[in-house]
Amino acid sequence: MKALFCVLIISLGHTCLLAQATPAEEAAAGAKALVQRLFAQDSTEEELLALAKEANKAGIPRQQIIEAKLVWGLRHQDTAFLVKMLPELQILASSFDPANAAMLPNAEAANGFIAYIKALKAADAKDDASFKQNILEAIWLNPQQAPVFLQSIEKFRRESKMGALVVDLKIPLNTSMGEATTLHDQLAGKKALLLDFWASWCGPCMNLMPSLKKKAEKLSANGVVVIAMNKDDENAESIAERIRKEQNATLPWLVEPADRPYSKVLDIDSIPRMILLSPEGKVLFNGHPEDPALWAALKKIDPAIAAPEAH
Repeated sequence: MKALFCVLIISLGHTCLLAQATPAEEAAAGAKALVQRLFAQDSTEEELLALAKEANKAGIPRQQIIEAKLVWGLRHQDTAFLVKMLPELQILASSFDPANAAMLPNAEAANGFIAYIKALKAADAKDDASFKQNILEAIWLNPQQAPVFLQSIEKFRRESKMGALVVDLKIPLNTSMGEATTLHDQLAGKKALLLDFWASWCGPCMNLMPSLKKKAEKLSANGVVVIAMNKDDENAESIAERIRKEQNATLPWLVEPADRPYSKVLDIDSIPRMILLSPEGKVLFNGHPEDPALWAALKKIDPAIAAPEAH
């Protein structure tokens, strides 16, 4: 491989000289590129594991490989993947080398993520005591990540409340065209309802409209009806209908009543928000539309449902 260097020679002006890169320089560049690929945001689990093997053969420090796998698991919120990593993370924490660190500042931070993963495992098992113990340990050991850990506390509390909730699907609603309906009517023998709460003033909601339409198209074949639920405070029906036409949307386009019966019972204090409901009104998911946990919940309804591939 040759590198091109432009240098200033006083007597000759600007001259470009070809210099041969040394084998050591080429190896260093290759290793750097491999590490960058390890930490890439759009890799699948299969690609990540293949890259980890390649990095190991190339002599990339094991600590950096483990850190890359940790980042992938956290980014995808894949609790099962992270739990499998616990033995590797414990080795990393016990032999932490700052010189080989890629993103973790110290061993305490590594131990903080170990406690966090144990908290996620406890959350899946509905073990309140273990979740509380481990999430507090995570905050103590790795306070820099406290905002992330606090989000998990809020999610755990919300899911605990949602687990005991049965939503009334027969509350009267209107479509954006003023037609009377209910969620029970919209369900019409389907396997589940996926509600998207949005408002015209919510930038992130509007940006996710294309994704909402894709979900509706994709999931209809799996017996899941996707519904848009507008939360505008004034002129909600006319605003919702205008947006429906602009988006050329064909999915059910409903308007939540002014007294916000669903927002109150489902603790919807921020949007965009998606709610997955069973035909009995049980809450199967309550969170952000791009939370990977949504697809995990959908897959429980129909194993044939798969999350869209990252791009």
